[in-house]
Amino acid sequence: MKDKLRRFLRIDRRWIFLLLTAVMVWPIIHPFGLSGKTSQQSVRDFYDFVEKLKPGQAVILGTDYDPSTKPELHPQAVAALRHLFSKDVRVLILTFISGAPGMIEELNQTVPAEYGKEYGKDYVIMPYNPNYMAAMTQMSIDIYKAYDKDAEGNDVRGMPVMAGIKTYKDIAGVIEITGTGMLDAWVAYAGDKYGVPIIGGTTAISQLGFGPYLQNKQIRGLVGGMRGASEYETLISKPGKATSGIDALNMAHLLVILLILSSNLILLVIKEK
Repeated sequence: MKDKLRRFLRIDRRWIFLLLTAVMVWPIIHPFGLSGKTSQQSVRDFYDFVEKLKPGQAVILGTDYDPSTKPELHPQAVAALRHLFSKDVRVLILTFISGAPGMIEELNQTVPAEYGKEYGKDYVIMPYNPNYMAAMTQMSIDIYKAYDKDAEGNDVRGMPVMAGIKTYKDIAGVIEITGTGMLDAWVAYAGDKYGVPIIGGTTAISQLGFGPYLQNKQIRGLVGGMRGASEYETLISKPGKATSGIDALNMAHLLVILLILSSNLILLVIKEK
């Protein structure tokens, strides 16, 4: 008996790596939404805010993240855009960081087609603007001072999506998905100053830092990291990469824990006299 247990401890580590790969690939192919069974209050608040929007209202979707934070934040942006389109809300997509246009293009190529949304009528993509302070300040006076052209250089003034929009008063809220400090900027330049509702999506490591904003209602809702994105996907009944990704991580963690426990129990048995 003890000899068999010793052989187990000497198992080729490549078999362990193969088993780990298998348990991670399985939920990616067939996600089962372990983390979505319950959701954090901040995620439910995010969902509730979008759910209460009325058709035809306009929302700014800030996508200030790049490939380094894409695994955590892109699923949030996809889920948010899906939710907004399902409510027939007009969306103004913009960014203040240079690495984000590629992420926006991915959104543009996939999500609008799912809901039959038309560019220029239901949504518009604004050009990258490196000066966020100037843009946020200008939008409080006249949005066209900051954005008179879209990302392709087309005049936005005549687009149906921009009908009736001139200042923050005509915006129902700002949803900022970011791996930078841009959420703080929206709170300072639009939320606190002009009363624009701000909703955020951040990386998991940044989530705790926004606790005071949530307590003071400066942020109306917050999705944090891949777990938060998975919970949001469950709330909108659209499981995606966050759901499969967090399932894979959970299964990998469970396997590692089981291996550690079994190895230690085997060592205890072997050492018994």
